[in-house]
Amino acid sequence: MKKNTKIIVAVVVILLMVIGGCIYGFVLEKNEVGTPSQDNTQTEPVTPSKPEKPDDTQQETPAVQPENPNPTGGESAVIYVPDEQSESLTPVGTDVADDSDKALVDALIKAGALPEGAEVVSSSLADGVLTLDMNDVYADAVRASGTAGEEMLVYSLVNTFASARNAESVMLTVGGKPLQSGHNIYDYALTPTN
Repeated sequence: MKKNTKIIVAVVVILLMVIGGCIYGFVLEKNEVGTPSQDNTQTEPVTPSKPEKPDDTQQETPAVQPENPNPTGGESAVIYVPDEQSESLTPVGTDVADDSDKALVDALIKAGALPEGAEVVSSSLADGVLTLDMNDVYADAVRASGTAGEEMLVYSLVNTFASARNAESVMLTVGGKPLQSGHNIYDYALTPTN
């Protein structure tokens, strides 16, 4: 019986130490400096009221705008060019002779987004889909580029023309057949990227 009493006392002492440690940890956590007490009551979120006169620090974030949207005030267009790392496209405002396919392609060539000699052979817009039939120079450049380069060549053209022609998507062809590269067969209409 003495042995059982010792075991029971030892178990009770261990339990008291564990419970005491838990309580101490809980109290210590609540009393730490800089830590707000955890109140489980639900409160309504507070919306700060706007001052009557906005100051410089409370301006709304403007929408993404192309760089230099109309440089000379003449005929202008937004073209999409790869960034320095060729990871994404940036909308850039540029001057164009007119709003023709040739003028847009020439602006993309001048910006370095398309290869010299690339041309639109023909274009048509039907049901929100713009079909661009490109020449072999463009197709060869797409085939010769890596995956990232291909994406920049394709979407520079897609984003620029979709924006300029208010098209929902763009179908790229060469000689009337879907554009083919070493990575993809573009036998479907492409939607512009963001």
